[in-house]
Amino acid sequence: MARAKPQMSGAIMPLETPLLALIADDTTRETLRAAARQLGLNGALVGEGGAAAARTLLATTKPPRLLVVDISGSEDPAQDIEALAELCKGAGAVIAVGLVNDVRLYRRLRDAGAEDYLVKPVSGEMLIAAMTAALQPKEAPPKLVTASTGARRIALIGARGGTGTTTLAISIASDLAKSRRKVVVLDLDLHFGSTAISLDIEPGRGLRDLLTHPDRIDTLLIDAAAGRAGDHFHILSAEEPLEDSFELSPEGLAAVLDTLSGTAEFVVIDVPRVLSPLSRQVLATADIIGIVTDLSLPAMRDTQRLVALIKNVSDDAPTVIIANRVGGVAGEIGLADFERAIGVKVDYSIRFDRAAAVAAAESAKPFAEAAKTPQTQKALRELTDGLSGAVSAEKAKPASLFKGLFGG
Repeated sequence: MARAKPQMSGAIMPLETPLLALIADDTTRETLRAAARQLGLNGALVGEGGAAAARTLLATTKPPRLLVVDISGSEDPAQDIEALAELCKGAGAVIAVGLVNDVRLYRRLRDAGAEDYLVKPVSGEMLIAAMTAALQPKEAPPKLVTASTGARRIALIGARGGTGTTTLAISIASDLAKSRRKVVVLDLDLHFGSTAISLDIEPGRGLRDLLTHPDRIDTLLIDAAAGRAGDHFHILSAEEPLEDSFELSPEGLAAVLDTLSGTAEFVVIDVPRVLSPLSRQVLATADIIGIVTDLSLPAMRDTQRLVALIKNVSDDAPTVIIANRVGGVAGEIGLADFERAIGVKVDYSIRFDRAAAVAAAESAKPFAEAAKTPQTQKALRELTDGLSGAVSAEKAKPASLFKGLFGG
């Protein structure tokens, strides 16, 4: 088989480049160029080719910080990635792009040294997330603040967009509020957060100010900024203009959480998938963390990443895996294969309930209220009890219906 030669419109490989991408198709190349511009990777080189062309080029040049290579035409993708990873060893990371959606291939490529494997068609969001993760330093991030006291902090983060993280955050908070315990949902996606709109509530106007001016925070200001979804159910969210860019300080988030700890019994935090310093701070200080995932191949990969990240940033918070929308996603991986790949067990499994999802959306009610089937109601009840800590008390009862989280 003849080796493809890299074609990069006459570009010469510089001494150092942040990104070298050799891709077979025009669409993925254009998506990569746009992602590189968005990430500010000046000097990125995106050309036509594949694994063979990358090996030829890297045999005589300094490796880039990040190599994105197309393995669509590789006869032995794992062997090609292993050779490329060796050429980039100590200098950069390798991301593979291909056409085959197979968990076994994904594991082989990871074992061979690939930082990630993306299946075409590849979206800009997917590329940016993978490239950002690959370019980050590998050392553990610093611990930002100490663990919480007072209100129980329940952090939920989605392995992928569309896994139902916000739906479950609202459902858990609503369920807890029924027992007359004050619950606050804190939606930290200030541009695209959807907790308020899901319940047909006007987003508050003060969350951004609270997070940027910690010296002004008090209980009255937080109450004024929060939307009311019930007597004991409050939502802190925002809908900031997309053209606005702003810096949110760790001190602001710490002050908000500390104030809430004195007034609420539970704070359910909807953590954005963009891992900003604030998102990492939440993961570092939560009392329990739930990773919400479906059983797709991309979600499996990102669940595995999040598990590793949380081990680095969190001292001792239990982390649970919540498989949501099970049976409702095309190309699902079997549960046993999914668990084997991520290296931990799935703690909760919630079947896809189309009727409940439609009813919740149409009526602007929490998913737990819209769910009518006993199976869905039971799964949501178990999830709420486990995340709230109620399962700890139930473990002592011989006839406990709930799954223990904390061992012992």
